[in-house]
Amino acid sequence: MSDAEGVFPVADLSDDARVRVFRRVFNAVGEFEGMEVDAYVVITDRHVVFLDTLLCPADMEQVMLAVQEQLVGRSMLVINSHADWDHCWGNAYFTGIRAAPIIASEQCLERLLSSEARTELETFQQQYPLFQDVKLITPTITFADRLVLQGGDLSIELLAAPGHQRDQIVAWIPELRLLLAFDSVEWPVPLVHDAESVPKMFHTLERLISLQPARVLCSHGKTTSPQQIENNLAYLREVEQRCQQALQRGQPTREEMEHAAQWIGYPFEEVIAGLSGKIDITFYSQVHEDNVRAVLGWLMKSDKGG
Repeated sequence: MSDAEGVFPVADLSDDARVRVFRRVFNAVGEFEGMEVDAYVVITDRHVVFLDTLLCPADMEQVMLAVQEQLVGRSMLVINSHADWDHCWGNAYFTGIRAAPIIASEQCLERLLSSEARTELETFQQQYPLFQDVKLITPTITFADRLVLQGGDLSIELLAAPGHQRDQIVAWIPELRLLLAFDSVEWPVPLVHDAESVPKMFHTLERLISLQPARVLCSHGKTTSPQQIENNLAYLREVEQRCQQALQRGQPTREEMEHAAQWIGYPFEEVIAGLSGKIDITFYSQVHEDNVRAVLGWLMKSDKGG
C-alpha cells in the first residue's frame, strides 16, 4: 500500500469478495503522524453495509466510488462501531440525497451528543483543514446489547463490546465466521479506556473468544488471526497479575503511577519481545502505560490487589 495520505482498498485482509476493507492513512505532523484506520463494506443480497465512516465525508466518497456498482438493487446501511473521531466523522456523507440509516449503540449516541465531542471537533478543525466539512451526525437507530441485520445471504450480528470505549461494538458474520472487531482487539496490545472499563474488557475478550471466529479484522490491527483475541486477553491478565503482586508491597505514589509499567516490573520492551512487524513504539508504549494505570486503579478501587 502507498504511504501517501488518503483511502485505499486492502484486498489481502478479506478472503470473501462480499467483505471489502478500506484503509485511511492520516499523515498529519505530530501526534497522529502515520496513523492508519480500517473500515469495511459488507455487500449482501439486500444491503450494502458501511461499517465505520473514517475521518471525514470525503473519505466515504472514495469508498463509495469503489462500491457504487453494488448499490443497484440494494439499500444502504451505515454502522458506527463507536464514537471515536477516526471511526465516525465521515457520517455526514450519508445525509441529504445520500441519506441512509446509521446504526450504533445507545452510548455512541450519547457520546456524539456530548459537549466533549463538540469541543474535540472544534479543536481538530482549528488544527487540520481535513476536518472542515465534518459534522457530528448522530445515529438514527440505536440498540443496547445485540442487534441482527438480515441481508439474505449474510447476516450481521452487532454486539456490545465495551472496554476500549463504553460504546464499542463488534460485528459478527456467522456465515463466514468473520469477526469485525474494530478497536475491541488490537495488535500489538489493546487500549483500555479507564479503570472502570477493565472488567468490561475482560468480559468482552472472553465473549469474542467464545464465538470461535475463523478470521478477525481489527481497525488498527494489521492482523486476521483469531489468536490475537487470546493474545490481548493474556496480555491484560499478565498486567493484572503483576499489578496484584506490586500492590502487595503497598499502593503506588503519584510519581510511581506516572511510570506504572516500571513500578509493576512490566516494561513495554518485554511486552513486545518476540513480535515481528512494524510497531509504533511511541504510541503503544503510552497505551501500555495507560493500561497498567487503568488496571491498578481498578484493583485499588475494588481492593483486589491488597
